[in-house]
Amino acid sequence: MMRTAQVLLLIGLVFLVPKAFAEESVRIAVAANFLATIKLIAKDFTKQTGIAVHLSNGSTGMLYAQITRGAPYDLFFSADSHRPELLEKAGLIEENSRFTYVTGRLVVWARDPSVSTNLAELRLDQPGFRFFSIANPKIAPYGVAARSVLKHYGLYETLLENNRLALGENIGKTYHYIATGNAQIGLVAKSYMRRPHQGSYVEVDPSLYQPIYQQAVILKNRNTPAVQSFLKFFHSKAVQEIIKQNGYGLLE
Repeated sequence: MMRTAQVLLLIGLVFLVPKAFAEESVRIAVAANFLATIKLIAKDFTKQTGIAVHLSNGSTGMLYAQITRGAPYDLFFSADSHRPELLEKAGLIEENSRFTYVTGRLVVWARDPSVSTNLAELRLDQPGFRFFSIANPKIAPYGVAARSVLKHYGLYETLLENNRLALGENIGKTYHYIATGNAQIGLVAKSYMRRPHQGSYVEVDPSLYQPIYQQAVILKNRNTPAVQSFLKFFHSKAVQEIIKQNGYGLLE
């Protein structure tokens, strides 16, 4: 009888352990541009609390589609405000959980020093220039902003019609195209310039594109103590300083 009771106790523990671990972790869907920064934040958070953070990254459009199909994320850090607003209207997030966590900034980055970062002077026959890279405007908010900038300079249609536009699935892929030399110049998030890179970059006049308000939300029925602990940590002064150091703006 005693042995049977011990076996039943062990079986009960087997079923309890996964739940306990699940409650002590946070699953975050994060836009590609913010991945490097949130990795730093998550590392410090886990070190201080022991709570694991699992990150999944991609374009905002792709992550949004996954969430609407029931992907088991706790938090969504978007690269825009539009998708979080849509999730709110669809009743897929916790009430009053939507907030702006950073404002994004665009830069023109030319890997080859011979290629000018002055878009007003960019010509298709410019020596060393073959492809210009931006994130895909259909799925990436930074791509929408980049398209606005190119249109301001009368470059978007010209690049498109001459097959000189290299579209990245997200801003991370856009950075990769330029970093590997597959594109010689492009528009990327300023946060990526914290990485070692060749060439030069200049920040784009923010009046040339709609402000990039990046918002985060708690997904429906995912407001666990671990999630609350992460968000409290995220809003600390130390983390806000990390965010600024990585090229983002903060709302006052």
